[in-house]
Amino acid sequence: MIRIKLIFLLLTSLICIRSEAQTFKPVANPDKVLAELQKTSQSTNSIQASFTEEKYLAVLKEPELSSGAFYYKQKDKMRWEQRSPVKYVILINGDKLRVQEAGKEKNVGQAGRMAAQIKELMIGLVNGDFQQNKAFSLAALESADQYQIMLTPVNRRLKNVYQKISLVFSKNTLHLKELSFFEKSGDKSVMKFQNEKFNQEIKDSLFQDL
Repeated sequence: MIRIKLIFLLLTSLICIRSEAQTFKPVANPDKVLAELQKTSQSTNSIQASFTEEKYLAVLKEPELSSGAFYYKQKDKMRWEQRSPVKYVILINGDKLRVQEAGKEKNVGQAGRMAAQIKELMIGLVNGDFQQNKAFSLAALESADQYQIMLTPVNRRLKNVYQKISLVFSKNTLHLKELSFFEKSGDKSVMKFQNEKFNQEIKDSLFQDL
């Protein structure tokens, strides 16, 4: 059976490290902020970026570090490719979810309903559909130069894994810069995106071949 927790950690499914150094407060008009974020996501046809990830595990003193590349093509194609320290690929193409670890593809079919929820969450965090996801309650906050969207799971399955999910957006670009997952166990995973390229051509084969 696919390791649900590991898939979320690699993505992802809460206050991120950079955010902890800033003072966030509730925005005066959350509907306006959410509408602006939704408009930007809808006008984004594709994303290419590199990422770094820090995993903070309760059993380890130092975080585990990894890095890789991220690709998204509107509206339901995504490739999350961890390249270091080991290769791990999560591929979404329409209604298909595929996972490869150490060169071997995992059997996702056995995950059933939970796999579908994972796919929905992954894509929703990128294309803005998280705003309509009834599995979470939502709060919008801001600092001087960032917006922070806090998602608190209300879905029973997700509540068993996560406390909150944090998305941090630049106020200048309204693009996602950091994505953090805080687990119920006390573990957390922080992803930061760099070298982003938007609305450039990406071949469909990138979302078909592991």
